[in-house]
Amino acid sequence: MIRSIGIVGGGVAGWMAALALVRALPGIQVSLIETEGPDWSLGPFGPAEASLPDFPAWLGEHGIDEGALLRGARGGFSLGTAVSGWAARDADWFLPFGTIGAPLAGIAFHQLAARIREGGRALRLADFSLAAVAAAAGRFARPSPDPRSILSSYGYGLHLDRAGLAAALRAASGLEPVGQFRRAIVEGAVTAVALRGGSRMSADLWLDCSGPAGLLASRMGGRWEDWSAWLPCDRVIETWAEVEGVPPPHAHAGAFEAGWQRTVPLVGGQGGALFHSAALLPDRPGAIPLAQGRRVDAWTGNVVALGGAAILVEPLHGWNLTLLANALVRLIGLLPAAPNGPEPAEYNRLTAAEADGVRDFAILHYKTNGRTGEAHWDTARAMPVPEALRRKLDLHASRGRVPLEDEELFGADDWIAALDGQGLRPRRYDALADTISEARLIDHAGRVRALILDAVRAMPHHGATLRAEGLIA
Repeated sequence: MIRSIGIVGGGVAGWMAALALVRALPGIQVSLIETEGPDWSLGPFGPAEASLPDFPAWLGEHGIDEGALLRGARGGFSLGTAVSGWAARDADWFLPFGTIGAPLAGIAFHQLAARIREGGRALRLADFSLAAVAAAAGRFARPSPDPRSILSSYGYGLHLDRAGLAAALRAASGLEPVGQFRRAIVEGAVTAVALRGGSRMSADLWLDCSGPAGLLASRMGGRWEDWSAWLPCDRVIETWAEVEGVPPPHAHAGAFEAGWQRTVPLVGGQGGALFHSAALLPDRPGAIPLAQGRRVDAWTGNVVALGGAAILVEPLHGWNLTLLANALVRLIGLLPAAPNGPEPAEYNRLTAAEADGVRDFAILHYKTNGRTGEAHWDTARAMPVPEALRRKLDLHASRGRVPLEDEELFGADDWIAALDGQGLRPRRYDALADTISEARLIDHAGRVRALILDAVRAMPHHGATLRAEGLIA
């Protein structure tokens, strides 16, 4: 029977876990032990976090006021990620938070688009995404709850200062740290944690939120699955720059010769991270080693690895907060776990499947890159990829289909946007698209585009929304 849970790590991951446990398991004692050093609990990926659209709902469900959080964390809104330099040096595309186009007669919009392109007409899928068009125009409004409105066709994420987010999670949890970590005491399981000052703390279950160090998980002998064969960036440099003006409502992932640069805009500045290969850019000041991969078993014995202690993958599209939130939902749903029961194995299966799906979405960007004549990118383009990703690429190349695995974080629209943005076009489209006349297809696309443009024109600028929320003067 689990009566007490100890958390090691007081950053975003640790306080997010503490808040979730305190609210969901009021009968269990929850304690948090802080660790030294910077907050790398989700990974050393810069001082700002970008979220997917499900995270604002998680915050609301856990008692955190979105407006207050944004004010305390220099935050802003996000409609997706602008991607540049991956499909080709001068090419750019956008991964939107929301649907693209609208089906006609039950046929997916990207299949209709392929039929239109076959007729010789140029068409960009992003032009049929309200989120993408609004982001390009620098406009933002919260989505409509009315499913009949086109304003319900998109979602939004948040850009947040990491320290401000951790502070808000800590305040909402109502907990104070019990001390600072010195070492784990392991006798087959983690029996206690020694604290600085000489005291010890015991718990029935431990959550390792210490980031890549894995202060508890590494002591349990769990294996680490290495993803460096697919994700070649093995160094990261965290960056911060003061920037005036209204931040854009989107993050940015820009590729360069030896890696890529992440930018997350905040009010008054932008946090970022530069990912690169040490073989191509050796001895870069401030470079942090990065071993991308995941624990084969995130739950081993009485230790559950969370955040960067469990999964370390470069945040191309701000997925780390959602990975953590989903892991906490799984963990809480499987508690209380019986000794030697089936719960850890089920947790590990689901966690691994979700992590592998995110890994494949990241690998897609490397495998399909169009940067020729550069060693980093030529090698990535030639590499073999995991079987699940190979199947997606083959089926999409054949007829524009994207099979989804269980526990996938990204849906078909996300995969289609990324594949299309990278310049991949299927050899054929769904034959059902031929049952619709070209004139009707063109009319349908025109009406969807007009609805989007009208909706975006009526939206306030992102700066006006931030001022209305009290986030900028």
